[in-house]
Amino acid sequence: MGSKKVIILLGILVGAVVGLVVSLFRILITLGFSLNEYIFAQAHQYLFLWFLIIPLYFLIGYILTQLIKTDPNIKGSGIPQVEAQLIDAININWLSVLLRKFVGGILAISSGLMLGREGPSIQLGAAIGQGFSETRKMSKSETKILISAGAAAGLSAAFNAPIAAILFVVEEMHHNFSSFVWISAFISALTADFVSMEFFGLKPILHFENIKPLPLNQYLYLIFVGVAIGLLAISYQKNTLFLPRLFKKISS
Repeated sequence: MGSKKVIILLGILVGAVVGLVVSLFRILITLGFSLNEYIFAQAHQYLFLWFLIIPLYFLIGYILTQLIKTDPNIKGSGIPQVEAQLIDAININWLSVLLRKFVGGILAISSGLMLGREGPSIQLGAAIGQGFSETRKMSKSETKILISAGAAAGLSAAFNAPIAAILFVVEEMHHNFSSFVWISAFISALTADFVSMEFFGLKPILHFENIKPLPLNQYLYLIFVGVAIGLLAISYQKNTLFLPRLFKKISS
């Protein structure tokens, strides 16, 4: 890279672009979801709308299937693909992933299918980071740094959570502490968060009205809640990894 100044500059550029793209992603998802809610609300009064809703969902499913067929790397959340990139397990066409994941993510999330915006936002950010790297013809190690920075920026812009984004990249994707990765991810996440706040304001994403603080004598229950959630998370992960293998057996 030459110096950390270059990393900071590239982190800012990646973060700004990712912030814009993910903000647009969030806006379109919100508009699509609002339209989806409105159509279903009207369908309770006008039953003929179901003759439009059902074919529409078949059409969305068909479009998503075709997008996945043309680029299988967009399926799922996208996080495993980014992690596979960082260990050189797969090669990804960043522009293809960026365009198809953007369109597919909007269709899937806004229509109420089982997909959140965290994974797609991370993969969109990673694709943009890779695009910056390939445009500048950087080395493999430099590419991985920008992919990590883009992933952090994507998560940060998705939930206005720059600290969580940095920890996610360092802990989940690299499993080690590198100053180059940390600095680029930190700068990129902060920049993306700043850009997204220009669109959505300072109000937290997970904002709850009239929430009273938990009494001190009930903090002990949090241990049991944490254990229960941990066990459920393990069960969910094992089932998620098992179902594709089961599906292959059924298909064969």
